[in-house]
Amino acid sequence: MSEEQNERDWSALPSELLHLIAQELFDLVDFIRLRAVCSAWRSSAPLSDPPQQFPWLLELFDRGSFSSLRRKQRFYSVCSAQTLMIPLTKRKLKLQNFVHRGVYSGYLPFAGDDDSGSNLLFFNPLTKDHFSLPSMDGGLDTPWMVWTGSDPVRNRTIVVDDQNLVWTSELGRWAFYDRSVRKWVEHSGYYDCCCCYWQGMFFFTCIHKDTEVFDVQSRELLCKIPPPKTESIQDWLDRDGIARRVAQTYLVVSSGVILRVIWFRGVWEKMSVEESVFHIYRLDFERAEDKSCWDPIGDIGDQILFLGQTNGFSMTAKPSIGFKKGCIYFIDPNKNKPYMHDVLAGTVERLPSPFEECAWFLPGL
Repeated sequence: MSEEQNERDWSALPSELLHLIAQELFDLVDFIRLRAVCSAWRSSAPLSDPPQQFPWLLELFDRGSFSSLRRKQRFYSVCSAQTLMIPLTKRKLKLQNFVHRGVYSGYLPFAGDDDSGSNLLFFNPLTKDHFSLPSMDGGLDTPWMVWTGSDPVRNRTIVVDDQNLVWTSELGRWAFYDRSVRKWVEHSGYYDCCCCYWQGMFFFTCIHKDTEVFDVQSRELLCKIPPPKTESIQDWLDRDGIARRVAQTYLVVSSGVILRVIWFRGVWEKMSVEESVFHIYRLDFERAEDKSCWDPIGDIGDQILFLGQTNGFSMTAKPSIGFKKGCIYFIDPNKNKPYMHDVLAGTVERLPSPFEECAWFLPGL
């Protein structure tokens, strides 16, 4: 048989098969390369139906009291162990205004957009797409996104209830953006940065305190949920009453339920990050007063939790993705380094990373 007869026409692969292959590409770079092969492959892997993506590490640069980006921004794909250089090319993009807290999905947020009069600008480094939101009456200091589901990749445009956006402020003010009327619904009151959105409700809490539940639209306080009984202030005080550990709380929506993750870590680096202790609780929720409670759990199954400085999200593990199921992947807030906590084994280990400082970023098209 001749060499020509031996050659295969890969463009003739069935579109159904190509689609299945594309859906198994958990690194967006591979998905883009597949689409670049030919028109047949491109039509079988539409941008409107990308495969589920897992986080990259976003390189940060220390600028005194906050972190920033550079015009040629680096990302690290944990799945493929590749470092990617992506230029941030939008004209007049003020990199010093990068909102540097939390985790990011699809778009990078920036405060202050002089061209449109907005105080929030969102920029997608992969597609170069960008959009702005109108200014709020009171404004928000260092805002960050509140995750709205167990699969934030599918919600990468920060959509809540199809057409709405929800934000919170570390200074105790939160706002709900209703796209149908293009207006903000603002709410004042002192809350910590630990919060999440679930089924039309906002949940706010901090260590050792009640979780307050609000209806997003009406801003009505629905109920208060006491903290777990084991979450005692004595867990982080020594015999002399001096803090020996710092406790940080996260609320994470995972597989349709809310998890409360308590992270105990050392004070003034007396305890290494590898000695961190995590407690996980699942919310048994009832709207009636005194009916809701936090139940301790020792396993998160096939879920993976990702925690940033202020918020977190959950994803379901897939084969050969570079992330291990039943683990918590977190960023140390002191040095912005990535770590992994195996929930069942109780161990913590440092993750390989080419960056001095980083944050979680979910790529999206």
